[in-house]
Amino acid sequence: MIADPDHESAEYAVLITDEWQNKGLGSILTDYCLEIAGKWKVKQVTAETTNDNIRMLSVFRHRDFDIKPTGEGSLVEVRKDFTS
Repeated sequence: MIADPDHESAEYAVLITDEWQNKGLGSILTDYCLEIAGKWKVKQVTAETTNDNIRMLSVFRHRDFDIKPTGEGSLVEVRKDFTS
């Protein structure tokens, strides 16, 4: 996860190799990044994935991320806004 200097927003990414798929690591790492974002008082977390990455889209949906196509092929942008 990388945040802008003012912690207005942060972008996060995880990559899990095939041998570690289906073990819940995407959920664990996402929750950990969201925990860090909370400690940093980040106002928005963003990420990108592909529209065929069903597992990560499910992770994002269960954590109330907004999911929108980017207009660039199969890329999808996800965003979670934090309110005070």
